[in-house]
Amino acid sequence: MQTLKMLVFLYQIVDNKIKNECMNFKEKIEIDFLEFFKFGKFDLIRLGQTKEWILKEFPEPDSRFTGEMLKNGFDIWTYGDIEFHFAGQELFLIFSDYFKTLKGGKKLKLNKWILSDISKLNLLYVLTELNIKGIDYKKRTDNLSVTLRLNSGVELTFENINKTDNLSPNEFQMVAFGLVAENPNRWK
Repeated sequence: MQTLKMLVFLYQIVDNKIKNECMNFKEKIEIDFLEFFKFGKFDLIRLGQTKEWILKEFPEPDSRFTGEMLKNGFDIWTYGDIEFHFAGQELFLIFSDYFKTLKGGKKLKLNKWILSDISKLNLLYVLTELNIKGIDYKKRTDNLSVTLRLNSGVELTFENINKTDNLSPNEFQMVAFGLVAENPNRWK
């Protein structure tokens, strides 16, 4: 019986060592934005996962917000210019509005697809690229912005960033993207 306990103990040590080495993530995690826009795929991260699960299966964030937001039950982790938003312990949004830089930080390697040239990111260009790749969406327009909700759950927001009078919405520039659960009331 002692031998069996010793073998189990040694197995646990080796297993934990292997897990710890894997969790060091010596290589950057590759994020492909075509896959993200088309399928909502952000490596193995899914909305609804807990902080604990993400910390076990994904690299540590580059930084975390502190202060008042944490007191109110919200938390934001950053991986370069990509933000993970949490309500309590649960991931509810993967977001960025940093298109001028859009870096993956220390842990992520970004394949930016259409995001690689921000000067092209107007509504007409993005709609054309989505159509070429067969990415379906619904569109919502108001006085200030246009929002596309892709079938993947990714939402793209476009605005008249220079406040140009009588600017066609087709010329609005992308200012943010986020993977978020759908709010049915928002799309009525």
